[in-house]
Amino acid sequence: MWPFKRKETDKTFDDVTSLICIPTRMEDKIEIFSKTDGALMVVGNILMDVRNKLSYEFEIVEHDSRLKDSFKIGGKVTRISEDFVNQVDKHNSVIYISGKTGSFNSARQMAFIATEILNIDGIGIKIESTGKAFDNDKWNELVKKWDDAALYEMFVVDSLMMNDGTTYSCGMHNIGLRDTIISNLEFEEAQRVVRIFNYYQVIDKPVIRPNQTFQTDINSPFYRITDELNQPYKGDELFGNPLGMWRLTKQ
Repeated sequence: MWPFKRKETDKTFDDVTSLICIPTRMEDKIEIFSKTDGALMVVGNILMDVRNKLSYEFEIVEHDSRLKDSFKIGGKVTRISEDFVNQVDKHNSVIYISGKTGSFNSARQMAFIATEILNIDGIGIKIESTGKAFDNDKWNELVKKWDDAALYEMFVVDSLMMNDGTTYSCGMHNIGLRDTIISNLEFEEAQRVVRIFNYYQVIDKPVIRPNQTFQTDINSPFYRITDELNQPYKGDELFGNPLGMWRLTKQ
């Protein structure tokens, strides 16, 4: 049975959609049904988890020559190898799965389905609603943990930088949280602060309100927390965070 039953407190947001890309060696969608013993099946453009009565939008397309470069860029954070990128280029088909997320449990459910397909005959996974790519081994290392911290590593990038040095995260909407942005710090320190603050949201699940302050540790400076109204991906269908973004300002 499904190990991740939704709790009453596990809210989802109707305006949050996640998209996952899986290059595979499969020739058609029939293999999904046969190789999962009927646990997953495709009806039209719907992928169904029969046991748990969950469904996702589904598309399978032929070989895409652009995918190699897409995975190369998306794999910089996860340090995928050149050999893996070359394997991606040898895919026969590409599977796209999209569905409503916006909570830890719904993101976990979607990741579980993607893993089922990956382990049939997949090559790797790319979270299109973040831009983060994984080879099979790195993804399955996170799957073994299945905790909220692992979901963060799957669905969130916390090291994006603008031309002026502003550093921010992308993908927190996949797990139902706001992203974070910070300016006027050296990149390594900025990325560290963003990551710690995001993990604070993921692990402690605090109720955060504008004008509160935050410290990365007892000896660190204080950062003022405010609403960021002009997030870098505002309005973007995949990367924009409809839940909002927190700005941290060093005091």
